Amino acid sequence: MRWSRRRLLWVVLAAAGAAASWGVWRIGGSTGLGRANPALADAEPAPLSDAAAAALVAAAQTVIGVPIDPAHYLEYYRWRAAHLRGYHALYEAFVRDVDRGARAAGGREFADSPASVRRAVLVPAGRTPGSEDVWDGVRTALSGSPWPSYRRYILDEALALFARTDAWTALGYRGWPGEPRGLDRYRRTPA
Repeated sequence: MRWSRRRLLWVVLAAAGAAASWGVWRIGGSTGLGRANPALADAEPAPLSDAAAAALVAAAQTVIGVPIDPAHYLEYYRWRAAHLRGYHALYEAFVRDVDRGARAAGGREFADSPASVRRAVLVPAGRTPGSEDVWDGVRTALSGSPWPSYRRYILDEALALFARTDAWTALGYRGWPGEPRGLDRYRRTPA
């Protein structure tokens, strides 16, 4: 069987495409690209500082974008830092990175910055694998950036906590499931 130049070119292109996709798959597997859960460092739990807690709550408020009750977010972050391995170190690294970005953008710490500066600092959280821009996700994964971990263990958890709590009050309910409602109403005068 005699091959024409055109057929040979198609075979070579198909082989090159297969090799390139295999390479991307191999690189992705070794760098965490496409992994749903980047691993936390095995660090000891410790109490969270007030500055770190304020920055984490500010990040949650920025990501959520609607008014929230910061008390249970603060309690959530403090408990995880004090009881679960790796969270305290992750939270401190996140606060260090966002404070550095906020000082570069606006001159103040992240928690004290306006919402526009906080949104600008959190832009890299959108550049994780699975985002709309595939090449940003590939670059982020290959660079060893901590943002995929920040997104998974801080920002996505804040959104999940919002969905279980404050989203209910934003929809018009008096409280969220599991919160006592009406048990103390008999002691208040009717409005």
